Amino acid sequence: KSDAELTKAVEEQHRNKERNTVENRKDSISSVDYANALISLRGFGALFQAADATFLASVIFGSLGFGATELFRRSFTMVFFDEATNTGSGELTFILLVAASLGCILTSFVATPFEVLRVKSMGRNDSVSVQRVLGDFMDKQRPDQPSTYSKSSIFEQVKGLDLNVDIPPLYSSFTPVVTRELPFAVSKFLAFDLFSQLICTLLPMDVQVGVGPLGLTVSAFAGALSGIVGAAISHPADLILTLASNSSSESEKGFDWKPIVKELLEKDGGIINFYVGLPARATFFFFVIGLQFFFYDYVKNLFGVGTDDLNLVLDVFYAVRKGLTDLY
Repeated sequence: KSDAELTKAVEEQHRNKERNTVENRKDSISSVDYANALISLRGFGALFQAADATFLASVIFGSLGFGATELFRRSFTMVFFDEATNTGSGELTFILLVAASLGCILTSFVATPFEVLRVKSMGRNDSVSVQRVLGDFMDKQRPDQPSTYSKSSIFEQVKGLDLNVDIPPLYSSFTPVVTRELPFAVSKFLAFDLFSQLICTLLPMDVQVGVGPLGLTVSAFAGALSGIVGAAISHPADLILTLASNSSSESEKGFDWKPIVKELLEKDGGIINFYVGLPARATFFFFVIGLQFFFYDYVKNLFGVGTDDLNLVLDVFYAVRKGLTDLY
């Protein structure tokens, strides 16, 4: 118990020190200023805190998000439009919006536990692995039992997860995550289509997005720009989610975003406070989303999957449907 009290006191001291450092520089605070403050307090490694948890969450949001959106888009197109029919741009946009929304909800459901652990890891004053974060979280849900999961292996932790004790708290931020990811996902895909078409019209040669070296370059650059758009649109929700998750981590009240919104609006700057840290987040998604679109199209080319979106027989969904219709 004394060790726990000592650890809590040290963490509180670190929080006060960081709060005072940022408060003293509030007139000129920026992403660079905050990064310098972190380095001065914790060292250069603080910039890479929660890297493992961030990687896991990004892989799920990226891979499953792309796959689910593509699956829903292809399925809706095949169900509501005949393959020989030229679908209008407005209809394609509507299908994309619905597919991206459903894909986002499905992805958020799978990724929410990892996102909760990522936020908790980012809110710590010590840099530990996501395995340790999960173990501490599980021990906290069992205050009347000895703290054993913080030092257990990941396999023992997964095996010890309780559907009634651990799972509900891990999904307590599902609604906020969807609220953040929905505008990000929809704007990301719409911006990608817009930027890729714009880039292709500016090039002097014919380019098929995602096909060949030049097409992959266009895909990566359009994806990078769409990452900036998605980051800008979803940043207020991300900021509220992060602040609320950290502020409620020490209480039993769970997620509460209303006090956070009120506090941000009452500070000097008003609505501008919702975009604190946007440059860093936009830079992050510039590279991450650009790479996601690049690798997604690269893998599609590698396996010969639907380079002409919905119409090639190489596409597995179209091939199945085509094979069934040929039987009659």
